[in-house]
Amino acid sequence: MTITQIRLRRFKKFADWSTALAPGLTVIRGPNEAGKTTLMEAVFEGLFREPARGEAVARLRSWGEQRLGEITIDLNFKGSRYLLRKDLEAGTILLQSEDGRERVENARDVQRRLLEWIGLASEAAYRSTAFVAQADIARVTEDRRLLSTHLSRILSGAGVETVQQALQWLADQRTRLGASAASGKTPQERLAEMRAQQQALRQREERAQRHRMELREVIRRLEEVEAEVNEKSELVRVARWAGDLQRREQALVEEEISTRDHMSRAEGFLSRLARLDADLAEFSSQQEALIAELFHARRQYLQLESNLAAATQQAEREERTLEHLATLHHNAQRTGNMGWTLAGSGAIGVVGGGLIVATLFHWSGWALLGLGALVTIIGMRYRGRITEAGADYRTQEQRVLDLRRRIDVMQRQLAEAQEMVSSKLRSVGSPSLEEVERRFSTYMDLLREREEVRASLRQIRGADPKAALENRLREIADELASVRSTLETLPKGARKAPTAGAESAESQTKQLTAELHELREKRSRLEGVLDELRERGDEAPRLEEEIAGLQTRMARDRQYSEIVDLTSRMLEEARTLSVYPARELLERRAAEYLSMATDGTYNRVAVDERTLRPQVWVPSAGTWKDASDLSQATSDQLYFCLRLALLDVIPGDRRPPLFLDEPFAHLDEGRRKAMLGLLTTAARDRQVVLFTCWPHYDEIAEKVVVLDGAPAA
Repeated sequence: MTITQIRLRRFKKFADWSTALAPGLTVIRGPNEAGKTTLMEAVFEGLFREPARGEAVARLRSWGEQRLGEITIDLNFKGSRYLLRKDLEAGTILLQSEDGRERVENARDVQRRLLEWIGLASEAAYRSTAFVAQADIARVTEDRRLLSTHLSRILSGAGVETVQQALQWLADQRTRLGASAASGKTPQERLAEMRAQQQALRQREERAQRHRMELREVIRRLEEVEAEVNEKSELVRVARWAGDLQRREQALVEEEISTRDHMSRAEGFLSRLARLDADLAEFSSQQEALIAELFHARRQYLQLESNLAAATQQAEREERTLEHLATLHHNAQRTGNMGWTLAGSGAIGVVGGGLIVATLFHWSGWALLGLGALVTIIGMRYRGRITEAGADYRTQEQRVLDLRRRIDVMQRQLAEAQEMVSSKLRSVGSPSLEEVERRFSTYMDLLREREEVRASLRQIRGADPKAALENRLREIADELASVRSTLETLPKGARKAPTAGAESAESQTKQLTAELHELREKRSRLEGVLDELRERGDEAPRLEEEIAGLQTRMARDRQYSEIVDLTSRMLEEARTLSVYPARELLERRAAEYLSMATDGTYNRVAVDERTLRPQVWVPSAGTWKDASDLSQATSDQLYFCLRLALLDVIPGDRRPPLFLDEPFAHLDEGRRKAMLGLLTTAARDRQVVLFTCWPHYDEIAEKVVVLDGAPAA
């Protein structure tokens, strides 16, 4: 998999920035604080981090921006182009093919697809091998557990973990066999126990024979009681049936008498209803409407008369108020000149007091000034009363005039309503309203009486009581004949005293049922004991078989233990033979790369397959040295070569992109030039992106991207 282009929007320092990457070596060069580490973080964020919100992603916001940004990465996998877009603000991710046919929006599915393309099991494995942050080249030893597990599973065969589980299972089986042998009894002890069990079985068989004889007697008595219970139950049933039929016969006779009484009442109600209908026929629907209109007009007349009386009383009250306000207004006008006099005198006193204070500074000036101000306020108060009295008088006067006009309108409406009532009386043909009310009251009484008669008829038998009662009488007669014919078929003893016979038979049945219940419980108890003895009786052959099979089983356990030991040895040998070639391949690749990086000074590397702790053969010392015993520069070269070897071995046929952030900071000029050849070799097989401050690598790069300071946000 290769990355062809990266675009960042609103990501930390980068407001809107994009660049293309070469399929081989791409050098991204810029001074410190230019954003190289930010670019590496953006690549890792876009490829592997799940979209999220909160403090973890808020730190990625561009300076001065309220919204989070987005990361867009163009990918190429086996000739197919894909677009990977992560919107940090919306918390979404999209992986889409160039033609749009493939579209993945679930974060876990996208991560699974990308890890499959680069050939690694997790983002941690990628960061530990192909993603070298600044001063982090030795990180491979920190993640040794993850990488060693992945390395063993990939290179030692798909069944290594299964082999380990099988070895553990065999160890558990061996432990179980040992514990069973330590806690087991000898064959002689087992034989003595089995003979004691056989003697106990013989004694149980004798008890079982006695229980069988008792059970046969219980079953015989149980059959007799069940027959008596069935006979008595049938007698009770017939007696109860006869009682039910006699009670039903009595109920039908009583219902027939009641129905005939209802029939006579219904006929009386129907005759009365016919008379009421004839009386109500005298009133036509037109007369009803005229009477309703007359009453409506009468109600309007009375309402207007009441409103007129209320308005007249209100007008009288308002006129008395107006007369009182006129008196107040007249008195206020009489005292108006006094108000002007007091106000003028007070003003003169204020001016005189002010002059005395200004010229002589004597206390009498202040007294005259205060007295003049008080007199002026009293005078203005008199003038204010005149204005208020005049305003109140005019308002009340207008209110009285409005009430008088309203009374005139209501008097005209009252006259019209009285004329309307007289017109309606003439239409009805009655000389007075009292006559109309009397006739209407009679009409309403007839209507109410008719409704009461109809309600009484509905209570008897619905909407058509006479027909319903006649049908019910026929049904009663039919059912009564059926009940009496059924009674004739029953025995005479059951018909004469069904209640007494039923009670006697029921009492006997209860006694027999109680005995029956006890016998059934006894039978169940005996059968349970016999079943238990019968089951235990089968133990004799089983004991004989166990005695015969005891030695066979012990021989089989010894053979099984030998097979477990042999299988464990074979699996250990197979695991050793499968793991060793994987480690040998990793060591050979790392040695080739280290020899290229050190110009042949070091050409042998040993790696622990569990801890990934590398060692280098130092010819001058004639021994193996750990990375901690080497110089910082040589240690960096060793770990870089180990990363390249891991990327050759672990992903198989996949080639994940390699990101390096100033990996050779501790190398001198000679070592750095030697590493140029190693970078060129690595870039032939995979995409390499190198972040650096120096132009030393421009000559071998397929593409150089220069960052001249941080882009403007």
